[in-house]
Amino acid sequence: MIIRLIIFGLIVFFLIRILRSIFAPASDRRSQFTPERKKMAVDEMVQDPHCGVYVAKKEAYSLRAENKVIYFCSEECCNQYLKKNDPPEK
Repeated sequence: MIIRLIIFGLIVFFLIRILRSIFAPASDRRSQFTPERKKMAVDEMVQDPHCGVYVAKKEAYSLRAENKVIYFCSEECCNQYLKKNDPPEK
């Protein structure tokens, strides 16, 4: 008797789930991979010129030099890069 009741409950549960998915509003049925969600999930990766590590552009330490932006994984890498690439003073 209990097994029949459990089976009946499972059948009712799955029927309700199926009917909800069929008759749900279009906004609820949208795929999770819509263009808006893709924009939120993806960030451009940039490579640190000093150590070669890739880091998300929005989280990178940036330096503007000669009308271009150079991205670093940390302030330490930026300072080391500047020390290495500064021309010697005469």
